[in-house]
Amino acid sequence: MSHRCSKCSRQAIAVIKYARLKLCREHFTAYIERKVESILRKYKLLTGTRKIVLAVSGGKDSMAMTWLLWRLAQKYPIKLLAINIDLGIGSYSKQSSDIVKKYSRELGIEYVIVRLKELVRHNIEDLSKLARRSTCSVCGLVKRYLLNLVALESKADYVALGHNLDDILAYSLKSFLSGDYISLVKFTPVTQFVNDIAVGRLRPLYKVYEREALLLALVNRIPFVVDECPLRPESSIEFRIKSFLNNLEEEKPGIKIQWINNLEKTLKSIQSNIEVENSTQIHKCKYCGLLSKSGICGFCNTTKKVLGKPLGASLRNIIKSLVEEKLFASSF
Repeated sequence: MSHRCSKCSRQAIAVIKYARLKLCREHFTAYIERKVESILRKYKLLTGTRKIVLAVSGGKDSMAMTWLLWRLAQKYPIKLLAINIDLGIGSYSKQSSDIVKKYSRELGIEYVIVRLKELVRHNIEDLSKLARRSTCSVCGLVKRYLLNLVALESKADYVALGHNLDDILAYSLKSFLSGDYISLVKFTPVTQFVNDIAVGRLRPLYKVYEREALLLALVNRIPFVVDECPLRPESSIEFRIKSFLNNLEEEKPGIKIQWINNLEKTLKSIQSNIEVENSTQIHKCKYCGLLSKSGICGFCNTTKKVLGKPLGASLRNIIKSLVEEKLFASSF
């Protein structure tokens, strides 16, 4: 059945039940852009922010986020630096890095490709086996560390993550079910800089449904890697939560956006108290000087155990040189 756009007479490409809207490509794109811009405006990031590091995996969400922030950077004085972390997962990682490199060049965004094997002599799968931990667990630790490191060395104000609304709800519910209530404070649209040891996090797609991010990429011809990570579990808790919430959304349109709005409001009201409590647990890693809760950060602790020595300090020098070389070259 054909629908007409609620804003004009053109054919609609999106039916947004929770907002009671039918939108053509132009008005759908503008609708998503307003969502993202409103997040940055609400948290006062459109005027005081100088540089944002984009965590770009090559998937639909991070590529859509890159395009949306690139569009905003045409209107506001914000510099962007894309980073892709090559985890050494065969052709999947190569395809991801290639698409990030090509699209960054197309948009005129500076980019850095960080290859894990060049840093620690192991890909993510081998490192996980040596650590005797799940691949997803070690992957998350490595990516958080390297993103923070690149952002610090490039003097960025925030790292932008491609987590969409569905991701946030799944992660926050998983934390709640596992009793990890302190971690819930991370699931706000913005977290702040911590004493030169941790760059703030920004989630521009906080109120963008996963299906909306996919449609945005498709209708605006934003390239992305279609394949899922081959090391991803077939049926994770997050996947099951998302399936449940999608079914619930079909029955109760708008329940997900209502939930994310309430989550944001609740976490904002308690964030200051939790941050004060967490501040007593924040230390500098004795090896690399970055964020740690026990005096040794997770990355240095892991590399010390499995490789015989903590690699954080040496990585800081490598990343610093890599970033300086990229930014120096771009100034000519």
